[in-house]
Amino acid sequence: MNRLYFSLAAIFSSGIFSYSYWKEWIQIKWLNSSAVLLPEKPEAPYFHSTEELYLRVLLVFAIAFSLIFSLSIFFTLKKMWKAVFFCFVMSMLCILAVMINGAIK
Repeated sequence: MNRLYFSLAAIFSSGIFSYSYWKEWIQIKWLNSSAVLLPEKPEAPYFHSTEELYLRVLLVFAIAFSLIFSLSIFFTLKKMWKAVFFCFVMSMLCILAVMINGAIK
């Protein structure tokens, strides 16, 4: 049962983040939606300074979470449980990286 929980956690955590980052990147880049940036506020992260930097950060995290998502599904189907657990850990570390990146002013 623990294997199922780790595989679902790895798939859902990376999948949700992957979807949200790709959705925002595609809306801004291709659908001409405007990015909501707050460069004048002191609590805004560093990547809110320009739209180009904001898009680059979105793309990097979208690719990272997509890779983890794809590998999680692949390893779950192949029943490689140690690799699934590794994907779960990588997903949690990427979420930590998102939080640290957002805290940099």
